[in-house]
Amino acid sequence: MVLIKDADCRLQIGDVCCSLRFDDPAYGVYSRKYFNEFISDDEPELILDISINLTENDLEETDIPDSVLLSKTVNGNSFDFHSGLIKGILDMEERRCTVTFSGKGIHSFKQFLFSVYYTLVRHNHPGESNFLIHACAVSRDGCGYVFSGPSESGKSTIARFSSDHTILNDETVIIRKENGSYMVSSTPFRGDYMDNENVSTALNAIFLIRHGEKNIIKEISKKEFVIRFIKEVIYSDSLLSTKRADTFSEMVNFCSMVADEVPFYELQFLPDSSFWNVIDDFNGLKTEKEV
Repeated sequence: MVLIKDADCRLQIGDVCCSLRFDDPAYGVYSRKYFNEFISDDEPELILDISINLTENDLEETDIPDSVLLSKTVNGNSFDFHSGLIKGILDMEERRCTVTFSGKGIHSFKQFLFSVYYTLVRHNHPGESNFLIHACAVSRDGCGYVFSGPSESGKSTIARFSSDHTILNDETVIIRKENGSYMVSSTPFRGDYMDNENVSTALNAIFLIRHGEKNIIKEISKKEFVIRFIKEVIYSDSLLSTKRADTFSEMVNFCSMVADEVPFYELQFLPDSSFWNVIDDFNGLKTEKEV
């Protein structure tokens, strides 16, 4: 008999908490260690009973197709991702979800948790504007800065050269609207930078980043921002949703609202900490203009 305390991993993702209960307690031990800063004592909003059926070959590195989250089929309370790689049953009234990962499906575990997060937000926190973003976030002097961009754009580099400040995450953050203002929060889903902290802070600005030959902050149009930023918003589908057009519309509306209320720029930067000097100079110039 497996003791729950040995197999249970209560994971805090933003404002929601879910319990990961593995049939093999070794996965629970590993998950609690990996998600260390995000383990919660809160009552879980959803309990996931997880079975993992793997062979040694399944554990080898592999490229997971982007279509995994888009290849879902739903039948009542049952869901199936990518023809059986991930399948399960969700009962929100009982706050239970049974899920089985087979073969290469384990490599999509993080993406599955994204869907769990959106499921809990939509069900238990209706009306809130919460989205997961591919981004690095840094809290500096009480202000939150988000640096967003695709793979290899420099998110972990930004984190590494911001270590004098509080690193929320270098890979995935939550942006949400709270009491009329936008906040940015850390998540358990980090990239290469391991010393992130589980905190939230007021969002001061968003930079769409790319490597450059010198540090440059460039103002861009709202249209360009939305087109580029929406590519970094993690697809916000819940486990049982099948309305993809509505999901995409929500994502577009979110990006548009953020652009209306949060300063946004493009940042081209060198791989050292000097980009912060350019940000400070730019903030100083803005303050002078406002005065």
